[in-house]
Amino acid sequence: MNQLALIDHTQQQPHGISPDLVPAGNFRRAFPVMNIATISSGFEKGDFLVREEKGQRVYFDFFEEAFNYIAYKGYIRMSGDDEKEWIDTMNNVHSSVKGGMKYNTGKLLMVLYKPLMAEDE
Repeated sequence: MNQLALIDHTQQQPHGISPDLVPAGNFRRAFPVMNIATISSGFEKGDFLVREEKGQRVYFDFFEEAFNYIAYKGYIRMSGDDEKEWIDTMNNVHSSVKGGMKYNTGKLLMVLYKPLMAEDE
């Protein structure tokens, strides 16, 4: 006999509360939502490259120009440990490509972020 089993989502699950039962207004992220920007060096078009949200890339001849450009947009430098983790992650990702990266990735110098305001703030 084939019968559909109904699942009672109102009962507490053994591993805690089901995400279906948590009102959206009470939900908080474990990590803040942010945009990331990076400054890298070692390119033909310009000595420094700023990569920011939506894949936008802008080249500069001087580091100060690159830093001022991204700071004006509201980005701030990550703390030392967080920035190091990002740089290590990017280096590991690039080195994982068999035969090397197709494009020159440059040397990642600085990671910056811009926190996004929550909807209720």
